[in-house]
Amino acid sequence: MNRPTHITGVIGVLILMLCIHASFAGSATWKRNARSGDWNTKTNWRPATLPDGSSDAATFGLSNTTNVSISANTEINGITFTAAATNRYTITADPGFTLTISGVGITNNSGTTQNFVTAVDGAGNLGRIFFTNSATAGSSIIFTNNSSASEREGETAFFNTSSAANGTFINKGGTTFGSQGGITVFYDSSTAANANFINSAGTGTGTSATLFFNTSTAGNGFFTNNGGGSVTGGEFKEGGQTIFFNTSTAANGTFVNNGATASGGFGGATVFDDSSTAGNGMFINKGGAASGVAALGGGATFFFGTSTAANGTFINNAAPASGAEGGVTEFGLDFLNFSPSAGSGTFINNGATVSGAVGGKTVFKDASTADAATLIANGGTNGGGGGAIFFEGKSTGGTSRVEVFGNGFLDISGHSGHVGLTIGSIEGDGDAFLGSNNLTVGSNDLSTVFSGVLRDGGQNGGTGSSLTKIGSGTLTLSGTNTYTGATIIKGGVLQVDGSITSNTFVDPSGSNHSATLTSTGTIHGSVTNNGTVSPGDAPGTLTVNSYTQMSGSTLLIDIAGPNAGQFSVLDVLGTANLNGRLDPVLQNGFVPLVGESFTFMDYESVLGAFASIKNLNFNNNTEHWAITYQPTFVVLTAEAGRVNVPDHSSTLLLLTLSLLGLVGVQAKLPRS
Repeated sequence: MNRPTHITGVIGVLILMLCIHASFAGSATWKRNARSGDWNTKTNWRPATLPDGSSDAATFGLSNTTNVSISANTEINGITFTAAATNRYTITADPGFTLTISGVGITNNSGTTQNFVTAVDGAGNLGRIFFTNSATAGSSIIFTNNSSASEREGETAFFNTSSAANGTFINKGGTTFGSQGGITVFYDSSTAANANFINSAGTGTGTSATLFFNTSTAGNGFFTNNGGGSVTGGEFKEGGQTIFFNTSTAANGTFVNNGATASGGFGGATVFDDSSTAGNGMFINKGGAASGVAALGGGATFFFGTSTAANGTFINNAAPASGAEGGVTEFGLDFLNFSPSAGSGTFINNGATVSGAVGGKTVFKDASTADAATLIANGGTNGGGGGAIFFEGKSTGGTSRVEVFGNGFLDISGHSGHVGLTIGSIEGDGDAFLGSNNLTVGSNDLSTVFSGVLRDGGQNGGTGSSLTKIGSGTLTLSGTNTYTGATIIKGGVLQVDGSITSNTFVDPSGSNHSATLTSTGTIHGSVTNNGTVSPGDAPGTLTVNSYTQMSGSTLLIDIAGPNAGQFSVLDVLGTANLNGRLDPVLQNGFVPLVGESFTFMDYESVLGAFASIKNLNFNNNTEHWAITYQPTFVVLTAEAGRVNVPDHSSTLLLLTLSLLGLVGVQAKLPRS
C-alpha cells in the first residue's frame, strides 16, 4: 500500500526539480547594464534566467558590460551577436570551466569582430570551449587559447561534424621551458572550413598547436606556424605546429611554416603521422633567419607513420642569409622504420639568392618512398646554394620525376639500399651525386634530357657509382658525366650525346634486345652489346673505347645519303669484336646507287664478323648489301642484283624430317 505513495513522491520531486531548473535556464539576452560580467548570474540576463541548456540561445546586443566570463560549466545551443552589438565583446571560459556550444553555433551580425578566450591559471586549471554536433564558429570571431607556466593549456575543440567556419584561432606559445601552449583540436568528422589559424612559438617544448584526429579535415583553412627564437639562459623556442593524426586530412588547406627568428630556435612545422594525408594542400616552408636546433631552423613539413603527401604542393624556400637554414620537407625518421609516401605531390626546392646561403630541400629517410612525386631542385643566384633532393637510408624513389637545375642537385650518397635507388626519370642541367650507389632511371617510362653531371661523391662521399636504364622511355645524357661505375641498359634507350667514362653493357642478360644505346657522344669505356647499338641521332657518330657485339644483338646504321655526315659511324678507338646482325636503315627516302659505299665503322683491330645483314636485299630486290672488312675499317656497299637468303623455316623442316628418318633406320637395326 505504501508503494504508490512512494512513486507519487518521487514524481513530485522530479517535477519540482524541473520547475527549479526551468526558473534558472532558458534563452535570454545580455542586459545593456549588466551588473557584472558573470555569465552564470541570472540577473545579468533579460529575462532573469540562465542560458544554459542544449536548446537555449544567448543573445548579445548593445551593452556597457562586454567582458563576460563563465564561472560554471555551461552548454548553449547558439550565441548571436546582433547588429546592435557594436561594442566588442570578449567571452572567456575561466580556468576549470567549459563552454559547450552544441546547436547552431555562433552567429555574428554585429559587423564587429567578437572575441572568445580560454584562460588558464598557475595551478594548471584550464578553460575550454567545445563545439559539438553541427555547431559552427561563425564569422569575424577571434578565439584566443592562452598558455600557462604549467603543462596545461587553453583549448578550443570541435567534435562530431562541427565547423570552425570563418573564425580566427590564435594559439599562444608556452611561457616557460616545459610549459604548454594553447591548442585548437578537431575530432571526429569536424572541419576547419575557411578559418584562419596562428600557432605561436613557445619556450622549450611549450609550443602551441592545431591538432587533427580521426577523420577530421583542414578544409580550406589557412594555417601559420611561427618559428621560435632563443631565450635567456640558452633555452630554445620550439615553433608553432599543425599536426595530423589517424586518417585526418589537410584537404585544400594552406600551411605557412615560418623559420626560426633567432639562433637556437626551431622553425614552425606541419606534421603528418599515422595514416593522415596532405590531400590537395599547399605547404610553404620558409627559411630561418639563423641556424636552429639540430639544423631545424627553417620551416618544415614532416611525414611519419604511413602518412602520404597525396596531391599536395610543397615549396621549400632557401635560407635568407649565410649560416641560416632553408625550408625542408622530410619523410621518415632515422631508425624508426616509418614508411610515409610522397604520393603524387609536387616538391619545389628553391635556391638561395644570397652568397653562402643554402637552398630548400626535400629529404627521404628510413623506409619512406617518393612514389609518383615530382621533385624539383632549382638553382641559386648571386653565389647562393641550390635546392636539394636527398635520398637516405633504405628510402625508395618509386616512379618519381626528378628535375634539377643550375646548382640544384640530387644526392643519393647517403642511401644504404642493397640495389641502389630507382627513380622514374631525371632531367635538367643540375648535378646528381651518386656516392658509391647505383642509380636506376626509367620506371615512369618518360623520355627526358639530362644535361647536368652524374658523378660520384656527395654529402656522404663514395666512389664507383653506376647507372642503370630501365623502362621504355629515352634518357638523353648530354653533359660530361664522371661516375666511375658501369652503365647498364636494360630497357628503353640511353642516348649519350655528351660523354660517360664507364664501361657500358647493353641488355647484359640478353632478355630485352630492344634495349638500345644511341649516341653522338663519347663513351670512354668499353661497350658490350647484347641488345641494340645505334650510333648517332639518325645519323651521327658514336665514339667508344672498344666494342664487343654478341650473337643475337644488332648494330643499327642509319643511312640518309652517301656523303660523310649522312650515315651513322661507330668509331672504335680499340678492338672491335663482331658477331650478331648488322641492320642498315635507309632514311628520308634515300636509296643508294649501285657501287655506292659507306664506311660505317672504324677500329684499331677487328675480331670476328657480322653473322647476318637485316634486309640484305633492298630496292625491290634489285640491289643487295655487301660487307668488306679492311684492317682499320668496315665498308658497306650497295651491289646489283638479288642474293638468295636461306629460308630458315624450310631448313628446320628438312632437318627435322632427316632426324625422324634416322630414328626409323636405327629402330630396324637388330639388337646386339
